[in-house]
Amino acid sequence: METSSPVLEIVLIFLVLALASVIRTSAGFGFSLVSVPPLALILDPVTAVTTAVIMAAPLSIWIAAKDWRHIDRRITLTAVLCAAAGVPIGIAVLTLLNERTLTIAIAAVVLACTALVWSKVKIRGGLPVIAGVSLFSGASFASTGIDGPPMVAAMQGVGLEPRVQRATLAVVFSCTSLGSLVGFGTTGHLTMEVGKALLIGIPAFATGIVVGERLFKRFDATRFRQVVLGLLIVSSVSILTSVFST
Repeated sequence: METSSPVLEIVLIFLVLALASVIRTSAGFGFSLVSVPPLALILDPVTAVTTAVIMAAPLSIWIAAKDWRHIDRRITLTAVLCAAAGVPIGIAVLTLLNERTLTIAIAAVVLACTALVWSKVKIRGGLPVIAGVSLFSGASFASTGIDGPPMVAAMQGVGLEPRVQRATLAVVFSCTSLGSLVGFGTTGHLTMEVGKALLIGIPAFATGIVVGERLFKRFDATRFRQVVLGLLIVSSVSILTSVFST
């Protein structure tokens, strides 16, 4: 679906990133889940992942800096070390897979994570499970831009209070974001295409936050969440259909 018109491409990128920002602000999740699949078709999967990872970083870093006093230090240390170990694996996957295979992987991860969010699964098992999920999430984030749902499920499985969970996850996500950024830089993924998408993404992100705050006050949160999850499934299935039909 790569467009031949530069203006149309800019408009589409803006709309996708603005919509993702609206959903993230209104529903509390889903920026990468919403933005990566269509960006992978508008641009290419590597640019889509790189853009989403970089745009997700500031929010995580801001929350981590604001709530650092509330982190669970033992869980944070385990999760950060294992997630960081997964990042090079994800960078290697991003570098080695061809566009078709990476697009399929992105769609599959989105479907799996959507199922996790929809079912509100809690992954129990303590630190060993958190270590394994963190390793997977670090690799998934660097290769597909998506890591949130598995980590949330693992944190909920150990019964963390909401603010402690948010702070702990923010630290982990900040570390994987920075680690992925370093990996992108050393492997040549910080391209002009990524820079262009980020320039479009900054005003789109800001617009989405403003619109999302207004929607959050007007719409039923549960119904909106269900609509978002339904859109994610349709988006992923559409991408898989597009890939396998070519």
